[in-house]
Amino acid sequence: MFNPRLLVLVFAPFAFGTSAFAFVGLIDPMAQDLGVSVPLVGQLQTVFALACGIGGPLLARALGKYDRKLLLTLVMLGLAGLNIATALAPTFTAIATVRVIGGLFAALTLPLATTIAVTIVDEVKRPAAIATVLAGYTLAFLVGLPLCTWLGATFGWQAAFWFGAGVSALSFMVIGIGAPANVSVPAMADAKFRDALRGDNLRFIAISLLIFAATFSSVSLVGPIITAYSGVSGAAIGAIQFGTAFGSLFGLPAGAFLARLPVRQSLGGLLAITLLTQSMYFFGITNDFGALAIPSLMVVMSAGSAALFASSPIIQTELAKASGAAATIAFALNGSMIYFGQGIGASLGGIVTASGGLAFTGLAGASVALLGLLVVTGLGTRSQALAGQPAE
Repeated sequence: MFNPRLLVLVFAPFAFGTSAFAFVGLIDPMAQDLGVSVPLVGQLQTVFALACGIGGPLLARALGKYDRKLLLTLVMLGLAGLNIATALAPTFTAIATVRVIGGLFAALTLPLATTIAVTIVDEVKRPAAIATVLAGYTLAFLVGLPLCTWLGATFGWQAAFWFGAGVSALSFMVIGIGAPANVSVPAMADAKFRDALRGDNLRFIAISLLIFAATFSSVSLVGPIITAYSGVSGAAIGAIQFGTAFGSLFGLPAGAFLARLPVRQSLGGLLAITLLTQSMYFFGITNDFGALAIPSLMVVMSAGSAALFASSPIIQTELAKASGAAATIAFALNGSMIYFGQGIGASLGGIVTASGGLAFTGLAGASVALLGLLVVTGLGTRSQALAGQPAE
């Protein structure tokens, strides 16, 4: 039977996703208003993601004895403050500084929400529970980001961050009222980082890093890329972003289903889709698709987003199986790789855009996805070797 308390936790990734990516459809107007280059504005995602990657596992270990619900509500309150400070910041440097500080604590959002989720359901329901919580990302891409883009294009880019503050404040109230308190979590006093890296867990978090880096080499510059690919600009970019939302809508339940299948085949197929969709950005920007430009872009964005979102339930389910009392640490380490992947992808996208043009963000992403496929081929070899069994 479905646990309605999981729906409350959806608001956590909804607030985080909206806050993290509020500006991605507004890079051009932000660059003009702040007097900096488009690739430099794209690096706001890099600094936020890298701060998340550093803060996540350290804070998860340091704050392990505190109530998860209390910590999660405090993070939501902090996200509201982050958005308000960003909206009020007068310069690019000030915005970057605020996002670094905010990223350090915002990184706890997903580890805390998923830890609560997996501890209030039976083990067999964990993939579905994780997928349900991560559906908050779908809500962010379906509602949050298009509204951020429309509000920013209509009232100025600061409006996107004011909206993000409102979403975070709403999430603070909903989680504070409805999330389960005093959740029984395995004791972490003796949990070590090495416990979170048992078996293939190191490979799994490496795959998280690579699939996010591949995707964010283009997603971090999605506004300019949409314009270059289809000719759409301004508030209409928000409508195109629905392609990403629909992909995430199908990706999460697909990931919950694929988590029951052989993991090497599941993740290999998702990385192959990522490689293909990233390659399509290159061909779409360098060729005139005419009337097919917008439909093909919607398909590419939707498929790439579906592959990205489907990977998370698979990987987090495998991490939970092996980590025991160190599950929160494992989730935080995986979260770090997700954030580092976003940062690396954003940096890579900025570098290739500055040196070769927007089209090459797709080729860069495809190259990273290929590296991820190589890592997938090694899944199962370590645990089987330890058991004295031959690899598949």
